[in-house]
Formats: sequence, C-alpha cells, structure tokens
Amino acid sequence: MADTGAEAAKDGKLASFKDFTVTEVLFEDTMTKFIALLGRFQGREDPAVLLLSRKPFDKTDLSGLVGQGLALQRDFVNDIYSKYVGQPPAEHTTITVDLIYPATDKHIQKYRQQLRYMVRETPEVYERIVLPYIQSIPPARLQWVYNVLEKKKEVERLIFEDPDPQLGFMLHPDMKWDQKQVDQLYCLAIVHRRDVPCLRSLDISHLPLLENIRDRGSKAIWDKYGVPQNSLRIFVHYHPSYWHFHVHFIHAAMTAPGASAGKAILLDDVIDNLKTFGGDYWRKRTLTYQLGEADDLWRLLAGADTDI
Repeated sequence: MADTGAEAAKDGKLASFKDFTVTEVLFEDTMTKFIALLGRFQGREDPAVLLLSRKPFDKTDLSGLVGQGLALQRDFVNDIYSKYVGQPPAEHTTITVDLIYPATDKHIQKYRQQLRYMVRETPEVYERIVLPYIQSIPPARLQWVYNVLEKKKEVERLIFEDPDPQLGFMLHPDMKWDQKQVDQLYCLAIVHRRDVPCLRSLDISHLPLLENIRDRGSKAIWDKYGVPQNSLRIFVHYHPSYWHFHVHFIHAAMTAPGASAGKAILLDDVIDNLKTFGGDYWRKRTLTYQLGEADDLWRLLAGADTDI
C-alpha cells in the first residue's frame, strides 16, 4: 500500500503534493519569486510549511533557453521598448521546493508576513529577557542540528569536517543553494561544541574557533568550488534562526536577505572586535536587529518594562 502524503513527507519519499491542501499564503516576494504556503496533508491536523522559489538561470545553457523554444506573447510595444511574457521549455521551469512537516508555530511565524520592528538590545535586556528565553527553548528544536553533527543525516552533503571537539566544525551547502552555480554559493559551518548558542556567548577564548572556521572553511570552499576567500562574505546572524553557533559563507556576488544590516555581522568584525576591545565585547554591546511582531521574543520584549 502506498504511503500517504504525510507519511511519505516524514520518510523523505514525497513524490507529489496531490494530497496537500493550501490553507494560507504566509508570504510572497514577487521580486525574488518566492512564496511561503501553509497547508495540511489529507487526513492530518498537523500543519506543514511549503516554500517555493524559482531557481536561478542556468548560465551554461542560456542558448538553449533563449534560442530554442522560449515562446513569446507580446505585452506592449512603445518605440524602442517592448515587453513580452515568455514561456520557457519545460526543463527551464524548475522550482525549488522546501517542506517543513510537521511545522511548529515557530516555523509558521517565521514565514508569515507581518510587521517588523527594529530592537535595540542592551546587555541588561539580554541578561534579563533574551538569555532566559534562549535557555527555555526545548532541546528538540535542535535535534536536526545534532543529527547533522552525529552524521545521522546529510552525510552525503558534507563538504568538510574538522572533528576537533573544541575547534572543529562541519561545512555543508545550505539548502538554499543547488550546488551548480558558483556565484550563488551558500554554505554553512556548524560547530561541534554545544555550549555556544550565539554571538553574545563569545569571548576571547573562542578566537581559535572563529579563526579556524574562517580559514579552514574558506580553504575547503576554494578546494571544492574554486571560490577564493576574497570572493566570500562570511558572517553570523544575530539573532540566529536557531541557537547553536554557526557561520554563513556566501558568494560576494550573491544578494541574500539574510546578509543585510539588522541581521548579519561579518565574521572578521566579530574576531577583530574581540581582539581590539576585549573578550567580553559582544556581551557588553548594545545590538540592533529586526524582529517580527509574531515572534515569541518580540512579545516578551514588547511586554517588558524596558526601552527597546
């Protein structure tokens, strides 16, 4: 008997979404051709988040796209300017599909369109509100990270590993990247140690770890993909999407929302500020970042007796 859509999704054997019903459009970005959908599989109450996005053009086959079957329908013509709707051959209409199932309220909040606010997090606010929030997060939320670190999942995607328990990390291609177009490169380094949830946790003792990630991660990317370190943007997020320390490597030519101000801090700046201003620099800084109104942490901060 064939698996239901829900069972196939949990087993990683999903072949189609014929048993999937969309209940809400969480978010749509017409510029990046990205849409986030909320829905359910037939016969199931637990929700799923479905992320659809157009893949970048394959630059190695642009002649095949443009010259051999791009069907055109005229939109308008005005002097030297004209616009058409193009229907490319089937092999050029690839869509990237990411599925989160079962999705938690946190996943749904992350992708739902919402008002966003800039937060000024002082050291006092971090100690009084944010740190207890981090410590309250159930360990199950990081199980997928531990599966990677313990090589229970994604082993075939591993680019490089330094197994040292204190200085080591694993480097994988991010799920956003198809590993084909180098100028869209996006890799993620996840540290082995489990006592560093975020930027605020770093002190001078972590410098060898940070420099090891930067230097050996960059070399691994050069060895495999031929991208030099000076063509990489290497950064951390604050706040991160999950509270286990990790570092982002993206191609300098790539435009990524997560690499913008209010989210990304360059790893070189993280390192240099620890060296220049002391080991407690990131714990003493007031940090400004963006939160959505549906985020649990925003509700804690907005409801607290504090100026954010």
